[in-house]
Amino acid sequence: MATQRVLDLIGSAEAEGANVLLDGRGVKVPGYEKGNWIGATVIDNVKQNMRCYNEEIFGPVALIMHAKDLNEAIDIINKNPYGNGTAIFTKSGGAARKF
Repeated sequence: MATQRVLDLIGSAEAEGANVLLDGRGVKVPGYEKGNWIGATVIDNVKQNMRCYNEEIFGPVALIMHAKDLNEAIDIINKNPYGNGTAIFTKSGGAARKF
C-alpha cells in the first residue's frame, strides 16, 4: 500500500539519523477516519546515502539537505537521478541565477 510505503520511508529517515521536524504520521481527517492519510512532513539533515533521498516518496514529504556552498549543492542535485523538487533558499541573486 502506498501509505505504508511513505510511512516506512519517514521511519527510515529517523532510523538513519535525520530529524523529523514536522510529523504527518497518524493524521486523522474528521469524517474520513478510515482513510489512508499522511499529513505534511518535513525531514531535516537528510544525507545522500539515506533511503528517503534515494527513493521517490510520492507523498507530502519535504526533505532538507545542507550544503557547505553553492557548488556542493549543485553537485548533490546533479548526482541525483530524479532531480524533481529541488530548490535553493538564498539572499543572493547571483547564486539563485547560477542554481
